[in-house]
Amino acid sequence: MAQHYELTYIVSVKYLEQELDAVIKKIADLVNEHKGVITQTENLGKQRLAYPINLTHQGTYVAVEFDLEDESNLLKLDKQMKVVGELLRYMIIKKRIKTAEEIEREKKIQERLTRDKKDELEKIEEKVKAEIKKSEEIVEEKVKDEDKKSDKKKMTLDELDKKLDEILTDDVI
Repeated sequence: MAQHYELTYIVSVKYLEQELDAVIKKIADLVNEHKGVITQTENLGKQRLAYPINLTHQGTYVAVEFDLEDESNLLKLDKQMKVVGELLRYMIIKKRIKTAEEIEREKKIQERLTRDKKDELEKIEEKVKAEIKKSEEIVEEKVKDEDKKSDKKKMTLDELDKKLDEILTDDVI
């Protein structure tokens, strides 16, 4: 019975896109050479390394899932991976193949989580809108109050002249 494995490796960023594709093909050929059947290959992109490896601070991560019948072929593959010069690090792990029910259950869980987050965001959005409306009403009230106060205090220049004349006339007499 075939076992399912995942090979994750890091390629130095000094390799350009075409050279990276050649490295990915080289690794795929190694897996196939050892009677492995590749089920998925995913380029995870450039990422910063946790610590420098050979004075390199970034690497391109690639994950390859494959099935392999014989464990002795896995050991041979591991030995050949050690001498591939383009790789900074690699790791092969045994993975359990998920059943269709498990995949469906995980999908439903993810959908439920997404729906719950969406509902939560909508509630927060409603609260924020209510707070904004409340704040706008308070600001409008204050503006109206200020307008009323300022309306009482405003006088035209003619009115000011008359008042001044009255005050001066009253004082002179």
